[in-house]
Amino acid sequence: MCLVIDTIQLGEIEGIHHGTYREKMWWWNNRGYTPAGVEAWNCTRAIDLLESRPEVDPKRIGVTGRSGGGAYSWWLAAIDERIQAAIPVAGITNLQNHVVDGCVSGHCDCMYMVNTYRWDFPIVAALVAPRPLLISNTDRDSIFPLDGVVDVHAKVRKIYELYGADEKLGLQITSGPHQDTQELRIHAFRWLNRHLRGDESLIEMAATKLFEPDQLKVFDQLPEDERVTTIHETFVPTATLDGEPDTPEKWATAAKDWKEQLRTKTFAAWPKETASPELNVVSQVQHGDAQVTFAEYSSQTPYRLPLIVCRPIQDSTNDPKAEQAGKNNQVDVVVLDQARWERVASGLAVVAPERFAGAQPDAEVWKRLTSIGRTTVWVAPRGVGPTEWSRDERDRTHIRRRFMLLGQTAAGMQIFDVVSALKALNNQHNKLAVSGPWNLKGSGDAAFLALHASLWSDSIVELQLTDLPASNRESPDLLNVSRIVDLPQLVQMATGQVSTVVIDGITK
Repeated sequence: MCLVIDTIQLGEIEGIHHGTYREKMWWWNNRGYTPAGVEAWNCTRAIDLLESRPEVDPKRIGVTGRSGGGAYSWWLAAIDERIQAAIPVAGITNLQNHVVDGCVSGHCDCMYMVNTYRWDFPIVAALVAPRPLLISNTDRDSIFPLDGVVDVHAKVRKIYELYGADEKLGLQITSGPHQDTQELRIHAFRWLNRHLRGDESLIEMAATKLFEPDQLKVFDQLPEDERVTTIHETFVPTATLDGEPDTPEKWATAAKDWKEQLRTKTFAAWPKETASPELNVVSQVQHGDAQVTFAEYSSQTPYRLPLIVCRPIQDSTNDPKAEQAGKNNQVDVVVLDQARWERVASGLAVVAPERFAGAQPDAEVWKRLTSIGRTTVWVAPRGVGPTEWSRDERDRTHIRRRFMLLGQTAAGMQIFDVVSALKALNNQHNKLAVSGPWNLKGSGDAAFLALHASLWSDSIVELQLTDLPASNRESPDLLNVSRIVDLPQLVQMATGQVSTVVIDGITK
């Protein structure tokens, strides 16, 4: 008996597999949602259905599929031990292929788990052990390259050896591109016969198509209550505001719990180093009444990120503005996104044109940058300014998707960069001739980064946010964050961490 199930994008009821790939639904990462989860769920429910049939032996159920079906075969075999034999075809390779070699650009979101625990794919494969598993692939598959497939097999073999089940793991490589072939099918038939029926006889009927797609159609008219097309809205629940803490003590307890969940489910991929990042002064220049120091700090290898200090040097005995600045010795630490980096760069190009070769010097911008009369530190996290990855929209999409495969997001690592900058300022501020306390500032997406960073630093006295997004859904993506807490609660957490929180000019 064979049960064929529709996928949620390529079946009769067409849902979405390409949320981050094509539809810019980056909030899927916030939600901790992937269509692979729905496919895995549907597969487990398929087994429930099979078990309900009187003609099915529940102790002899196997799974196979190719490409997307190969991936779902992996998920099902890994999470459901009712599968007694598995032949995933062209459905898995290692992270080296996906991230470094760029295979991610050939795959929709349905191929990937939300990698909260930062697994490489051999770990998923090892969950099938010691049940019979045949890893099957062609040798010229551009999105499941041979070297990665062989690497997965080699690592999984070590687990099967620990079980004493070497004979239950197989590797089949046939000639061809990413394409279904008769050789792949026939070996799958033999593997199922061997491990589900104890039958080693040769396959007598060739692997030929028995049905045309139209013959497999189920619905004359799609059901009105179908949930496939909107399943991404409901499959993973968000954090609820019901029972929100109503006393300072309850808020403190909730905030501590939320922060621990963020640490383990959202920011778990942050580097474990606790030492202060190395900070080096690159150059220093004086222009008019201001001194600009260009420095770099090492947030995470290989990133050396800019940290730029602009300090007024007026004689406070003659300048009322400088006298006021002397009374207010707080330092503004401003987090930049790409648009604001370019604006700041146009001003700084007035004093250091050699450092901003692509920027058009703008004296008016320089004047505004120095008009506040107190020290400003500009922080540009990875992907901004000198470390901008790409302006090609497709390239930027797949760079962001790579982060998710590594159990992080670009925004999550940018927040780490801001936290690292604050740590470097605290511990090595003498190199820059500045000292806190610090006012952390940001606008738009940078306000979102500053808000999160404020929760992980104890050196901020004031948090100034402008045009902060209203919710996680409108914000840069952070892994799983919407399952834990939304922005209003984060703002409340910040008010318990920072002396003053100002949003769009309103003190909270």
